[in-house]
Amino acid sequence: MIKVLWIASSEAETAKVIRSLVEIEVAKNYPPPAITSAVKEYVTLELDLGECVRELKRKEVTNIKYKICGLTETRFIGNSNLKSDILESVSFLTEQGYLVENFRVFQRSTKGTVFAHPEQLKKLERHGWLTLIDSTHKTNRNEDADTVAEALTIICNKYCRWSPRYILADHSNIEAKSIKKTFPGIDAGEQECQVFLCVVHVMRTWMQKINEKKTRDTMIAAMHKRTKIGCENLVQDAINHCSVPYIQNYIKRNYTKNTEKWGLWTRQHSPCFYRSHQRIR
Repeated sequence: MIKVLWIASSEAETAKVIRSLVEIEVAKNYPPPAITSAVKEYVTLELDLGECVRELKRKEVTNIKYKICGLTETRFIGNSNLKSDILESVSFLTEQGYLVENFRVFQRSTKGTVFAHPEQLKKLERHGWLTLIDSTHKTNRNEDADTVAEALTIICNKYCRWSPRYILADHSNIEAKSIKKTFPGIDAGEQECQVFLCVVHVMRTWMQKINEKKTRDTMIAAMHKRTKIGCENLVQDAINHCSVPYIQNYIKRNYTKNTEKWGLWTRQHSPCFYRSHQRIR
């Protein structure tokens, strides 16, 4: 009887731990599938409770996210008329001391709004050599590189003197292209701006795309390798020993020729940058 009660208590405690982890991920505003994968991965590898988390469903995660975020997000719903909503938002930001500008990208037929506070722009000028850029999930419709580049250009040409050396971005080709367009580097006679991919975003992508655990573990080992050749060798090992052709092709296409963006070996040359990267994580 004591043993049965202990098991029930243990299961209840485990369920609380798993729910707490889900709530932590929910606060980061990732979609339910990504949250589910992240929690399962962490509980299995770090807590050795893979059997307990196996039944965690996306629907359950979605319900938890709705309960936590649903009520808090309602106050951000503005005027139902888009034009009026934008005008009201611009008016509010201007009253709060923000610099605000609406812009249009004619070749894309897109519109956007840039806003920044002068105090934050001072920080960008002083510390913007390392900048984190990220898109808030589901807040942009039909995002494209030209529109993002136009917004970045307004900030660095009109609002302040921003000359980044490194930009840490999520796993987005759109963001990478927009950064390259805004900061062309040596080809345009400017300082080179190197794009690094966020380790967290890359690993989340791997959880979804590389579902063969041994292959994913090898790629994670490659990410943490401190030399370029060591990183590239492990990537090749992951490809060679992978039994799933489409995963092999996925790795070849996306990770064999750009290890300088996602591999930590390329971040070893600057202790200052490496420490900053650790703090961001």
